[in-house]
Amino acid sequence: MSLPKTVPTPPEITETLPQEERFTIPAHVDRWDEYFLNIAKAVSIKSKDPKCPVGAVIASGDNVLLTTGFNGLARGVHDDEQTLMDADEKLRVICHAENNAIMNAARMGVALLGASIYVTKFPCLACCNAIIQSGIKKIYTHDDCFWNDDPFDKEHSRKKQILHDARIEVNAPFHPAFKPTEQITVPKRKTAKKPAGSAKDSGGELFDNKR
Repeated sequence: MSLPKTVPTPPEITETLPQEERFTIPAHVDRWDEYFLNIAKAVSIKSKDPKCPVGAVIASGDNVLLTTGFNGLARGVHDDEQTLMDADEKLRVICHAENNAIMNAARMGVALLGASIYVTKFPCLACCNAIIQSGIKKIYTHDDCFWNDDPFDKEHSRKKQILHDARIEVNAPFHPAFKPTEQITVPKRKTAKKPAGSAKDSGGELFDNKR
């Protein structure tokens, strides 16, 4: 009796799915600003915004983390995918990361007077107003541009004006609007060469003819 021939199993066809963009966090940082901004970076992964996830962290003047926030729909509101994919509708209902961080602090009774906010995107006009009113005194971000869809400040002049008037410290080293317009340096002085014949070499010592 002959045994049935083994039918070879066809190779599995696996579909290569596009991987989400990953970001890294350094193994160590020395400066508190970079420490809190990296935490804000990690906070942003909780956002379901398909286009622009944002994270925010607020810290006290003595470097204690007070509250965090990411951009998303209000607490308890269903994260409807259709709403998130509709840019216009999303902008009407979403809570920005900065506002979420501030309101989370209010919900827990945490005062923000004199605090600093670390955010992965430069705040819009509405968030700048909330930052000022909450008592925060410093904004730190590595963002290099304004949000072009800001509905109340398309030309980005109002947010700069109110932050200046309220004396909010803005530390945005990569943002063209907040980088120094020019580098202030002191040039090195060139060593003046003595004219030939001004000194005579005698026994290895220099003698100045003029007294």
